[in-house]
Amino acid sequence: MSRRSRRLVRSYLALIQRDGLSAALMGPTVGGQGAADRVRAILESTDDYVADPLSGLSTLQDVLDLRVGEVEAAARSLDLRFDPRHVVTALYPLGDVNAWSVPANGGDLILVSRGALGLAFLTLKINLMSTPLFGEPAMLARDQTVTALADVFAAHFRHGDPWRAPRLPSLTGHREIMLDLLVNAAARFMVGHEYAHVIGQHPHVDKATLKSKDSAVEVYTRLWDDEFAADRVGAQLVLADQRLAAAAEQDPHFVRRHGLAAVAAATGPMYLVLLDLVLHELDGDLKVTGYPPASTAHPHPGKRWDALWPVIEQEYGQATTAQPPLELPGSLMRWFENLFTDLVPAVRERLA
Repeated sequence: MSRRSRRLVRSYLALIQRDGLSAALMGPTVGGQGAADRVRAILESTDDYVADPLSGLSTLQDVLDLRVGEVEAAARSLDLRFDPRHVVTALYPLGDVNAWSVPANGGDLILVSRGALGLAFLTLKINLMSTPLFGEPAMLARDQTVTALADVFAAHFRHGDPWRAPRLPSLTGHREIMLDLLVNAAARFMVGHEYAHVIGQHPHVDKATLKSKDSAVEVYTRLWDDEFAADRVGAQLVLADQRLAAAAEQDPHFVRRHGLAAVAAATGPMYLVLLDLVLHELDGDLKVTGYPPASTAHPHPGKRWDALWPVIEQEYGQATTAQPPLELPGSLMRWFENLFTDLVPAVRERLA
């Protein structure tokens, strides 16, 4: 690990210490406390310590580290130039579905919202539970689906932490495989978008303050044209990663037979934008104070959807293999539209 990387991690540690966020940075299923002490111990270790400086911070950070590795491998496969020693990607309890970057000691500190990862995981899980899939009946009726979604969104709006919603049953079999593929693709897009800013050396144009329930951090915003460009490159990184991976680890034959990895790669980037759109629409009806914290920093998610979808279509239109089905992003949008009338009052009731 380079000296510059150590300084970047110190910047991240300073944010934790300043805002007292070590407990909030813990993953949803991990015991143990003292994240700041654990990171400090690594920083103070000898120079021959080669482990990732953020590994062990939480299970969720460990998962994020895997996605970062995939994004960097995909970037190299596309011959995109960057120095990974100058970039650190870390969890932070942001009250926003987007990731952000902060210049720090000659590099970039990418802050990924813990809540955004939770929203993507939980809402996609609810979708897979509410839908007949691979010949199996739905696990949730419509009213149960609305209840589960309302619990998740209310926890996000109230606490900035969707993991506080009542725990959902575990998925098994093919549903679990599909959830992993979709969530991982969404997380890769979130990271890839920020890497695209770093790779493109997009200038910072303004500051925005992001707020969680008990903290605030200043981040830098960029031109909207650069945001659209980062969406395009971020999606290309997700698609490149799918091409690099032969298949999912759990059941490669099933995944390969149904083209699920390609479906997930097409859906993950679009779903992050869709989730941002749903949150904006909910806030428009619910008038949740202080959300989103930097609503003007990124283009409207509807415009991002319109700009990004042709990139996905073009990628698969040029594919030499059989074109995988691309209806899933649109069906997810229709799913939210179908539930929205009942979802708004259900979230409002929980926030009252």
